[in-house]
Amino acid sequence: MKGTVMRIHQRGMSLVEILVAVAIGLIGILIITQAYITSESFNRSTLGEGGAQTNGTIALFTVEREVRQAGYGIANSFALGCSAINYYRNGAYSTSLGGTQPNIQLAPVFITTTPGAPDQVTVMYSSASEAVVPTTLSKSSSSPTEISVDGTAGFESGHMVLMVNKTPPQTCTMKEITSVQVASSKLQHSPGGAYNPPGGGIFPNYSKDDMVFNLGSPLVRTYSIANNNLRLLDMAFTSPATVTYDLVDGIVDMRAHYGKDNGVNNNTVSNAAFTANDGIVDGYSGVTPANSAEWQQVYSVRIGMLARVGTYEKPAGGACTATTALPTWSGSRDLLSNALTPFVLPEGLPSCYRYRVFETVVPLRNMIWRPV
Repeated sequence: MKGTVMRIHQRGMSLVEILVAVAIGLIGILIITQAYITSESFNRSTLGEGGAQTNGTIALFTVEREVRQAGYGIANSFALGCSAINYYRNGAYSTSLGGTQPNIQLAPVFITTTPGAPDQVTVMYSSASEAVVPTTLSKSSSSPTEISVDGTAGFESGHMVLMVNKTPPQTCTMKEITSVQVASSKLQHSPGGAYNPPGGGIFPNYSKDDMVFNLGSPLVRTYSIANNNLRLLDMAFTSPATVTYDLVDGIVDMRAHYGKDNGVNNNTVSNAAFTANDGIVDGYSGVTPANSAEWQQVYSVRIGMLARVGTYEKPAGGACTATTALPTWSGSRDLLSNALTPFVLPEGLPSCYRYRVFETVVPLRNMIWRPV
């Protein structure tokens, strides 16, 4: 009987023991949860850093690859003397002729700057291999349907041609070839369609010996930043449509400068001597060239890209501490003029996001190797 009573008292656990076990279990769960959260935070941070590195590299490479082609077929002293191109498209003229179509600046690379906003980089080049050797007008272009030229080699139906007068003030006009008359050395640009206006249009006339460039299907592409994405606006002269693409996300800013061989030392490069037109870049600047002579001195473009790490880091003590100083690039400050072209953070400073800077200098080979 005594043994039975002792076995009864030995069965089960007391309430205190259960509470102690639950407390130990809760502490263990808390430790494991905290370890998991910390590990996940490190994992997200690592993935975010890797994502920003990848996005920034791809974005910079995309723009750099396009800029390397810039100027092909238009890097000619006569063509570079123009400003906006006169053209007709889908029932409307370019703004240069009082229409609503956006102006196209005839330049290998055109940098658009807006205070407090990312820069835009517009690249233009020809798709025609014959573009580097333009022909000339054999007589005035007063006809509304055809152009008489010294040679039709390389010109094809569907190609776009650029007419440039040699004497200032220079103007440029773009038309579409509808047929090529080899025997009579004439290029037809019959009215109608997407690019040739009815009745020949209101384009200026051109004189004998003025230049005619074969642009093929010209490429005019603008890279910009919108909604933290690298965006491409493609004028797409292979079709009447203008197409917009979002290429790379996580890109919040882009800056660009012209590399000029103008003999001016603005403390942006280190040269033994600063001599204009010697084939060596003397400085970088965001100032747009004003004429043909200045455009011919543009030999490179410097580009800076700012990518944001996607991981939001919680404020410490009520303030963001991830980024407390503005990220910089080579063009953040012109030491001579003290002019700033810094990056701009969408949320300002201090920021709870981290950033990565990417930059490069792209030589404009078609400007360096231009024929004249």
